Parts: sequence; structure tokens; C-alpha cells
Amino acid sequence: MPPLTHVLAGWCAGNVLRLTAKERTLCIVASVLPDIDGLSLFGGVVSYQTYRHVLCHNLTVGLAATLAVVCLCRCSLKASVAFLLLFHLHLFMDIFGSGPGWGIAYFWPWTSRVFYSSHAWSFTGWQNQVAFLVFAGWTAYIAVRCRRTPLEFVTPRLDGLVLRILRRTAAVTPVTSPTRPVNPVSTES
Repeated sequence: MPPLTHVLAGWCAGNVLRLTAKERTLCIVASVLPDIDGLSLFGGVVSYQTYRHVLCHNLTVGLAATLAVVCLCRCSLKASVAFLLLFHLHLFMDIFGSGPGWGIAYFWPWTSRVFYSSHAWSFTGWQNQVAFLVFAGWTAYIAVRCRRTPLEFVTPRLDGLVLRILRRTAAVTPVTSPTRPVNPVSTES
């Protein structure tokens, strides 16, 4: 599945869980982290075909990365669990959306067994395009409703610029606090 779809999936999940800006950004990291093994392409096509979905698409890396987040980033338990689950969501999405013949070496380096899905679709298939559009639409909804984008923690100024552009082009009305409902009908006469 395309990396941008993974990024948006992590961002949307981080918003559903009501995490901090830093924790939402870590959700994005967790969702795209396994794709680091795609850098094996710099070693040539044979290296890519050998190590893609092997080096980082496995339980060992998922657990090690989650442990690193817990120790280094001092996140909540909820965010740490989300990190591990989003790492696994990436693997789940890839086993179907990376194309037939691309499996996941889930227990590597302990075993070289690769898991495949007989229901995998083409990397350029409509299913991946629909998944991207769903997460992109959800991200736009979050931007309008919650006034934040995936850029909020890394580049707050760019986040603000994107939100200002959205407000101008979509004529976005201010979002009210869910704890203070707005009564459009005045009781005063």
C-alpha cells in the first residue's frame, strides 16, 4: 500500500484516540515505520526484492520500536499501545495492498517464513485508491472540525497556513466546544 495512505491512517487513528499532538505524530511514525526497509532499493533491485517486507515488516521491529517510544518519548500507555497496533495495521494493509506475491516475514529474524494472502490486490488497484481517498477525506474532516493537520507537531507554522487556506476556500465556520452547545435560538425577547 502506498506510504501516504499509511501516514493518513496513522493520523486518523491518533485523532480518534484523542492523543496529544506529539502522540498523534508518533502514530504517523508507527504507521509508516515498516516502509524503512524500502530503502533496500538503494542496494539494487535484487536487494529490494530480497529485503522488502522482511527487514522492518516484522514483530521484532514492531516490539523494539514500541519499546523505544515508551522509553524515549514518555508517551501515555494508550499511545504506546496505539503505536504497536498501528505498526500492525501497516502490516495488515500491506499483506493485501502491496500486490500478489508480496508477503510479510512476520517472525523474521527468528524464521524466514513469509505469510501471503491469496486475496491480495494490485498495488495500483482500485482498493488502494479507495483506501487513500477514505483516509484523505477523513483527514480533511479532522482539519476542518478539529483545526489541525498532520503537520501540527512537526511544523506548526505550516499547519496554521494550511488551516487558514482551508478556512478561506471552504468558508469554514468556527467549531464550538462539545461541552458548551450553541443555542441558535435566543430565549431573550
